[in-house]
Amino acid sequence: MNIFPAIDLLDGKAVRLKKGDYNEVTVYSDCPPEMAKKFKEAGAEWIHVVDLDGARDGSTANFSTVADIAKVGLKVEIGGGIRIMETVEKYIN
Repeated sequence: MNIFPAIDLLDGKAVRLKKGDYNEVTVYSDCPPEMAKKFKEAGAEWIHVVDLDGARDGSTANFSTVADIAKVGLKVEIGGGIRIMETVEKYIN
């Protein structure tokens, strides 16, 4: 079994939305890469990241935060705002 810890990003912060409501936000960290580092230290090899800004508006508003999470050394699965091949290529590169 593989367990993928998850970080949802909104405005560069690690958050959870209550029932998907952008008006009901709980902030867990102002530094998502630090959370990713803790997951890695706990034995994670992968992390699931969702760009909630991107999911809402199709942007890559949290791209630099995702890049910083990737620098931690985990394999990253990303979702949210990926609607065209240019965005796929941006994340792959």
